[in-house]
Amino acid sequence: MRFHTILGAFAALIAFSGLPSAVAVDVVDLSHAAIVVPDGNAVLAKAAQMLGEEVQRRTGIELPVSGQLGSPQAPSIVLGTVAALPSSVELPSAVQVPEDAEGYTLLVDSPSEKAPVAYLIGRDERGALFAAGRFIREARLEKGAIMLPPALAISSEPRYPMRGHQIGYRPTANSYDAWDLKTYEQYVRDCVIFGSNSIEIIPSLRENDLRASVMPVPQEAMNVQIAEMLHSYGLDVWLFIGLDGDVQKPEEWRSELEARDRLFALLPAVDHVMVPGGDPGHTEPAILMPWLQEMAAVLHKHFPKAGLWVSNQGFTDEQNEVFFKYLHEKQPDWLAGVVFGPWTKIDAREERERTPSRYPIRLYPDITHCIRCQYPVPEWDPAFAQTIGREPTNPRATESAHIHNVTASFANGFVSYSDGCHDDLNKMIWSAFAWDPDADVKGIVRDYARVFFGEAYADDAAEGIWMLEANWRGSAAKNEGIDKTLDHWIALGQRAGADLADNWRFQLYLLRAMSDAYVRARVIAEAAQDEQVYAALDRAKTDGVKKALRAAAEILEADGEFRVRQDLRVRIEELALKMNQSIGMQYSIYEPYLASNSERNALLDNIDRPLNDRLWLAKQIEAIGELKSEKKQLAQIDVLVHWESPAPGAIYDDLGCAWKQPHLVRQVTWAEDPGYVHGPQEEHNISVDKFSRKASDDRLSWLDQAQTQFGTPLQMRYEGLDSKAAYRIRITYAGRYKASMRLVADGMHEIHGPLPQPDPVWPVEFDVPRAATEDGTLDLEWQLAEGRGCQVAEVWLIPQP
Repeated sequence: MRFHTILGAFAALIAFSGLPSAVAVDVVDLSHAAIVVPDGNAVLAKAAQMLGEEVQRRTGIELPVSGQLGSPQAPSIVLGTVAALPSSVELPSAVQVPEDAEGYTLLVDSPSEKAPVAYLIGRDERGALFAAGRFIREARLEKGAIMLPPALAISSEPRYPMRGHQIGYRPTANSYDAWDLKTYEQYVRDCVIFGSNSIEIIPSLRENDLRASVMPVPQEAMNVQIAEMLHSYGLDVWLFIGLDGDVQKPEEWRSELEARDRLFALLPAVDHVMVPGGDPGHTEPAILMPWLQEMAAVLHKHFPKAGLWVSNQGFTDEQNEVFFKYLHEKQPDWLAGVVFGPWTKIDAREERERTPSRYPIRLYPDITHCIRCQYPVPEWDPAFAQTIGREPTNPRATESAHIHNVTASFANGFVSYSDGCHDDLNKMIWSAFAWDPDADVKGIVRDYARVFFGEAYADDAAEGIWMLEANWRGSAAKNEGIDKTLDHWIALGQRAGADLADNWRFQLYLLRAMSDAYVRARVIAEAAQDEQVYAALDRAKTDGVKKALRAAAEILEADGEFRVRQDLRVRIEELALKMNQSIGMQYSIYEPYLASNSERNALLDNIDRPLNDRLWLAKQIEAIGELKSEKKQLAQIDVLVHWESPAPGAIYDDLGCAWKQPHLVRQVTWAEDPGYVHGPQEEHNISVDKFSRKASDDRLSWLDQAQTQFGTPLQMRYEGLDSKAAYRIRITYAGRYKASMRLVADGMHEIHGPLPQPDPVWPVEFDVPRAATEDGTLDLEWQLAEGRGCQVAEVWLIPQP
């Protein structure tokens, strides 16, 4: 690809942002320009409309639109393609438009004897659309002013042809389903500005499906409008349609095809259809592929040029063998390509290697979730996982750019998986990096801040976004930057006043900063409560069991003493309501939000979940009180008080807590394998019921685990052991997979055979063969026997007396 900028976008404006407007600065003023666009081209007219309206939103200036150049003394913005220019326009020789599809040139011509002209020229119509988007990124747009550097010259073309996002108007979204068409179109424009050329919608195939209570119009009526709007911009319209029926039954085979026939007849435009092999879906590939062949015929009856794509999400090793064998042997012409998405049990490199070269690969990256997903936040504090949860505001600029670049070379582009605008920045990063993988991520974030916060606040907004990403590094309790991040966003809001008060993106990041700070304050305070409880229990031998239990129970009951930052909690509630009104965010399953369940960014339903072990301790204290023997009571109290150090020399790992698992083996680094196909990740259970909001009373250390997937073994290694000592291993098996696992030491000594997860959860113990530790080291490997993956919550290696 080619990319060239003379003087840079606004590096050339030096300290202009600090100068009064009356100071002379070497810039081109286009505040009185007209947009000149050729007549008779609907897509170019749409691009001109977008450009004019986006400029007006930011400056208050309504630029006139014309079909031809005006007076030589009148500044102009010429928008067109190499093949379609406004009448009387001749391109300067400096306008060198790249040859590839969607390429463009943005050039400012400012001769001394004439008014300046900005040329936004695409190789094709989409190129012109993206040139308009680049103008919005490069221009200094302030109230009453439109300015560009006088020698700006950018020629650019995309590296990857597919750059899109799933924006599904469906009941399980956390915001999209509350949007009207105007809001949806604005968001599509925002994506276009950063290079998106595709939008995927999610239709419903059942007329009697329940309509989400927050939807302004029924799902299918809205999808028809969305498809028509996307087509008007010249963007690709993708459909995501799972196959839920049992098509092994002849009547369901027919009914599923008929449902799609009805759907396609309703839609004004379809360019591609993606059918996931799983998530959702459960059809064996030997059945799925022949059925898809018939579906392709139904699709092409309505849209002859539309492409049909399929993913192998959730396929087992055996099913993948069948799938790839079918592709190689049949080489179906009706199949447009293969999709690599979440729960694909191989990595992107292997997907490309096993897929016939004739079929392009589309990435389907999950950019929307933080846990229990394709690309979890690495080494995330469990306190965040259990409160702000799976689908929070998640600006992951550095990680998004890296994940894109690690996987992109195996594909022809991407259309992302998204369930709401909480992942807004990630969309723009993926789009920008699919256009140019060599882009500077800091530059993209600053462009994002300029476009959506305004020039006056761009630096502060960009810095605040980076601070939010740093909030999620390591222990929240030890991360003092979290409070500084909140101060930063509050200060920005105070400085901006009304300029940003109703800006939903500002609200989005301010709320995240508040939530992070609230969680951190609670982690610190509630840890102190735990310490007091354990101290009270530790006095049982001197004060007596009953007195110790009563003292511990009183500390747990005095819950109010450990409630902190209630002022912040009130502000979180207030801002959540504002965001529901500004962009339809659904922060609770209850009114007025009506989220589909508490995993869908329902922050208010989870943020007060206990962040210490008070629920578990209360249950244990009650059980100890019911024991008849004081000796047994003292023994059980001792277990609680010395949970992590049950004997001298014991070695403890809280697997799933990044800073408490020093013996976990990472077969590959996160940088090499951000999807954790070949190595362990931190997994976090759902600990608040999705509908009742009742919190689990399990020990916190049981709610997170080290996890491997897709048959990858889970490994630990110990060094510096006493070669003469005997050891026992204590293990807590917990996790949503409830897998059966085999444990082997040093690759040859079976510690236990396939073992299901105990119910209820409680640690189990085994002898370690002396031969495994006599060299002073110990290698442990959990091998999956049955289930989705290995999960282990706690491990102790305990020397025996």
